[in-house]
Amino acid sequence: MKSAVVIFGSINADTSYRVARLPAPGETALATSALASPGGKGANQAIAAAAAGALTRMIGAVGDDAAPGPLLASLVDRGVDTDAVAVCTGADTGRAIVYVDDAAENSIVVLPGANELLDERIATAGLASLVTGDTLVLQNEVPSLANHAAARIGRAAGASVIWNAAPAPATAAELLLDIDLLVVNELELASIADLLDVSVSDGADDPGALLAAVAHELATDAVCTLGPDGAVYVVDGVVGRVSAPQVQAIDTTAAGDTVVGYLAAHSAMPIADRLRLATAAGALTVTREGASTSIPQLGDVHRMLAALTERTPA
Repeated sequence: MKSAVVIFGSINADTSYRVARLPAPGETALATSALASPGGKGANQAIAAAAAGALTRMIGAVGDDAAPGPLLASLVDRGVDTDAVAVCTGADTGRAIVYVDDAAENSIVVLPGANELLDERIATAGLASLVTGDTLVLQNEVPSLANHAAARIGRAAGASVIWNAAPAPATAAELLLDIDLLVVNELELASIADLLDVSVSDGADDPGALLAAVAHELATDAVCTLGPDGAVYVVDGVVGRVSAPQVQAIDTTAAGDTVVGYLAAHSAMPIADRLRLATAAGALTVTREGASTSIPQLGDVHRMLAALTERTPA
């Protein structure tokens, strides 16, 4: 049986608005366009894993309002199995309002809704079919206790557990220990280092040094994404770095989720190749508008990399 990527995380109904610049407090901004799409880090990462070619299942929660029908249908249309998504009576489906300006920066307001109702019961039921060789992906848009339960279940089943620590954990109690790969950006890395009371004296400006120290404390491999500068990684204590294709960004929403989904889908690849593919997918994502609607198919990413190779001088 083909190994699966199983995402345990948030599902939102997103609406993205394009504005010339993000409004200041008390200011009204006029939008030039709007786009509705599935969102939430969990749903985005599930769509990315499926787009990367993985057999993908989503474990999450939605409300019994009007949103879940088209929301789950759009996930299925992108190749994600949603059979284990719980419908919570009396709850609203999570929602997010995303503002994107002409510099591709964004500002996001999230109503968690049913995502806050994920618990150990839902985790246990949804993850019962996990087997050795599967990959379990977690993020921080659901309750920490549910994440801890899911990580334990994943580890006990022999699955590889990826934790995308986003948004950054606020307390040490939120840190997951039953993981095989930590994925963060620089701000999230700094937050976790503070919670662990970890610092580096040599190479203080080098994210690789701090990442190695955090990875050692958590006893895990780790990746830190650097936006247009690519990513650094630590595997078995060895630090490496990959670059990212240089592109003209128009919307950075879901770029990090794309990287996580692609990493999960290609767990058998050597880490440098795996991360090079994932960062290329993330780079292609920022050239498109929207959240999950911007996530590219694997063939598009391969064509992008092939074109870059052809333009690289011998």
